[in-house]
Amino acid sequence: MRLSRAPLACVGAMVLAGCLPVMGGYRMGPVDEMLPSLPDRCGLAALSGLTGQPMERLADFRLIGPLRVLWPGQEITNEIDPTRLNAQVDVTGRILRLACG
Repeated sequence: MRLSRAPLACVGAMVLAGCLPVMGGYRMGPVDEMLPSLPDRCGLAALSGLTGQPMERLADFRLIGPLRVLWPGQEITNEIDPTRLNAQVDVTGRILRLACG
């Protein structure tokens, strides 16, 4: 008996497209909906004044945790890492917003 690969391929395509929940129960969505305001646990206070600057300026600072660069139109999961710095940038790489999470 030979099984069809179509159902498996369909489920795989839906997972890759973000139509099914991501592992761990995380959901995906636009940055503004998925990135809540959090207390400063990522060293945000030391980075004041970088809005409007090229994201390369972040290399001048020692970050507490990981850095995630968020490009226009990018979707993210609702997974939160309090020490992660999120740098929302425009298409030219200029910083629009910095947030922990």
